[in-house]
Amino acid sequence: MEVVIIEDEDLAAESLEKLLLKSEHKLTIKKRLESVAQSIEWFKSNSCDLILSDIHLGDGESFEIFETLKITTPIIFTTAFDKYAIQSFQFFAIDYLLKPYDKHKLDKALGKYVDYTATPTADYGQIEHLLAHLKGATDSKIEQERFLVYRGDKLLSITHKEIAYFMAENKSLFLYTTTGESYLYDDTILNLELKLSKKDFFKINRKFIVRHNAIKTIVKYSQNRLKIELEPSPNIKDFIFISSKNVNAFKAWLNK
Repeated sequence: MEVVIIEDEDLAAESLEKLLLKSEHKLTIKKRLESVAQSIEWFKSNSCDLILSDIHLGDGESFEIFETLKITTPIIFTTAFDKYAIQSFQFFAIDYLLKPYDKHKLDKALGKYVDYTATPTADYGQIEHLLAHLKGATDSKIEQERFLVYRGDKLLSITHKEIAYFMAENKSLFLYTTTGESYLYDDTILNLELKLSKKDFFKINRKFIVRHNAIKTIVKYSQNRLKIELEPSPNIKDFIFISSKNVNAFKAWLNK
């Protein structure tokens, strides 16, 4: 089997590669990818039999890769956190391994892939039905209305009406209020998207989830792109664009 590793930490990647090469299963490591952007670009014109992917990468979460490209290659997710286990199975996950890696658990996960590919009679219609059911269950969850943040050693509870937008920066997520205050918030932008009101908030790209009243201006930047200005300003040098794949949905959201 040809394996691709998606991992941005050198030591973790080297450890995983060593364990893979010692595995009882015959495999070759075809490629190591280190970011969401690099992975999206590579998978546009390349493929493999199995993906071993960390969830937290320097420029976002690997879920964005599989969501963007609709990849159907089996995936073994590798991460230091267990809170994304359910979310990972919305994609073609066959297992979920926690760091540090364990040779026995890794071999067991690879065995699942072998069993998976040796079963051509899999009922994909039933699998799609299950995924749709899981998505429906997620969509019906109670929307989060209060958000706990720190100011020094004090805890503050911010209501959803006080929030202007969320901004992901490197591996951190920041909550910005309508009054211009910003707080570090302990979550990820993909996970947060599932909890927020779809009526009030919209994920415009992989860095921002914004509220209606935080949008100061919207300008047509090119045929397929929109540029927006936020109020209060996040004080960043780069322009803020609506992802081309989100433009139509963004317009529909604004028109509700």
